[in-house]
Amino acid sequence: MMRRNNFIFSLLLTAGCVIIQSTFMHNIEIYGVIPDIALIVIVFSSNSSGPMRGQILGFSAGLIQDFLSACPLGFNALNKTITGFIYGKLKGKLFLDSILLPVIFVVTATIFKEIISSLEIMIFLPDGGAGVFGKSFFIELGLNAFLSPFIFALLKLLKIYRLNDKDGY
Repeated sequence: MMRRNNFIFSLLLTAGCVIIQSTFMHNIEIYGVIPDIALIVIVFSSNSSGPMRGQILGFSAGLIQDFLSACPLGFNALNKTITGFIYGKLKGKLFLDSILLPVIFVVTATIFKEIISSLEIMIFLPDGGAGVFGKSFFIELGLNAFLSPFIFALLKLLKIYRLNDKDGY
């Protein structure tokens, strides 16, 4: 029962981050770009909880983000599901230090998100779409990298992530 409650809390936390990111954070955007705090939470949660929870959290967050944005349904869900799975597979394989590894994880997740998004755009909009690795991408990359140690530190304080779930679900 405790693991289920922890998972529900993680799901609500991730959904809350998506809602905050999609609604309130537009007041602090830089050149029209906001950090992807949901991605940071998914990377941390997946690495702490395993691939199954990572996929579910990623899919849920992406689906909520798709509903709140002008993106086609499934666009963000695919990105965040794959990200949750990949960082969930790294559970227990690397020691999360305070600064360096969170930054590396989030930078690679942001790059991965940009590549998957670009592939989706090329498949579904072959005539148009944004360029890969444009100015807005580098701004988001910098914002995500800057925020990742702080968000990871806050999430480490929560007791739900201190449990050692062996089954990953």
